[in-house]
Amino acid sequence: MIAVRKSLSLVASLVLATSVAGCSSPPLQLYTLAGAGTGQNGAVTPGTPILEVRRVQMPDYLDTQDILTRNGTALARSPNGRWAERLSDGVTDVLAARIGVSRPDLFVTEQAPLGTTANRLLVTITRLDISLSGTATLEAHWTVIPADEKQPEQTYRASFSTTGNASSDAGTVALVNAMSQQLATRITNSLPATLLAGTSPS
Repeated sequence: MIAVRKSLSLVASLVLATSVAGCSSPPLQLYTLAGAGTGQNGAVTPGTPILEVRRVQMPDYLDTQDILTRNGTALARSPNGRWAERLSDGVTDVLAARIGVSRPDLFVTEQAPLGTTANRLLVTITRLDISLSGTATLEAHWTVIPADEKQPEQTYRASFSTTGNASSDAGTVALVNAMSQQLATRITNSLPATLLAGTSPS
């Protein structure tokens, strides 16, 4: 009788383990934005104007590793997908990389070398929504602060949208990437044709 009970207990344990294994969730998938980390290479020529891209500012609920979609006033977090870094860091990387590719006359960096005078770019994203229906909307404003203090600051703003498939994490990531690329293009087009070269303080 004891042997029978032990056998039944073993069978029950195996069934439970199999059931739990069958119900386990898919593995966590990490995503990055396309274009991040693909900027300029090689030595910087002395006298090249420096553009320092400061970390992008955005609402706290967006600036996480959660991949979010919106349904009206409700936000849904992906159960299996995450950004590999905080979203503000990823968007900043994209902006710096894309601007650097489009403006090879500039040294575009996220941290200007110590002791140099640099032009600065401050970007604030006030809205970045991906709806369950696949509509993506971005609203942002940015300021270009010249290295020459005698020159005026220039502030711009933009709002645009696109559509795609938000039924999967990959689709949502693609929409965020498309918005980031559009923002990078708008910012690049707004930059002055010439910027003051970075200098060391005397």
